[in-house]
Amino acid sequence: MPMCMQDTHAALFLHFNGSMLMLKRLASIVVLAILPALSLGDPAIEKRLVAQTLAAFDQEAAGVREGMRPGGVYVHMKAADKERVETGLGRMRKLLQDHAAQTELTQPEKIALLNAQEEVNAVLLHNDSNRLICEIGAPTGSRIRVKTCNTYGELMARQERDQHLLGNKQQEPQTQRAGGQ
Repeated sequence: MPMCMQDTHAALFLHFNGSMLMLKRLASIVVLAILPALSLGDPAIEKRLVAQTLAAFDQEAAGVREGMRPGGVYVHMKAADKERVETGLGRMRKLLQDHAAQTELTQPEKIALLNAQEEVNAVLLHNDSNRLICEIGAPTGSRIRVKTCNTYGELMARQERDQHLLGNKQQEPQTQRAGGQ
C-alpha cells in the first residue's frame, strides 16, 4: 500500500474511533440522565384534592384515606398529620355538603374551602412516599460532591430500620472481656 494511502486510512480510522467514542459517551450520559426517572415509582401527586362537587370529593377523600392505611402511599404519616388531614377533609365535606357544587359557594366559603384544600394537599405532599428528596454532599473521605436522590418512603424505612437496630443494640447486655478490658 502506498504511504499516502496508509496515512489517509489511518486518519479515517482515528476519526471513526473518535466519533464512536464520542457517541458512546453521549449515549452513556443520556442513559444516566434517564435512568433515575425510569427506576422510580409514581411521582408524588402535588394536588391530590381538587374539590369541585361532593361526589367527586368523596371519591378523592376515600383515596386519601386508603393511602393512609398500612401499605399506602402515606404509610409514614405521623398521627398529628393524619389528624390535620381528617380535620381538613371534614371541613371541606361540610362546605360541599351544604351546596351542590363549588360554584354555589359564597366568596368566604370558597376561600375557606381552598384554604382547607391547600392545607390537606401540603400535608399529603410532604408525607407522600414517592416524593423525591435529593441531597448534594461529599461522601466520607472525599471532597467530590455527589448528588444522591431517595424517595421519602425509602428514607423513612431506613430511619425506622436504623432505630430498630439501635434499640436492639441498646437492649443487649454489655459484656466485659477477660482481663478487665
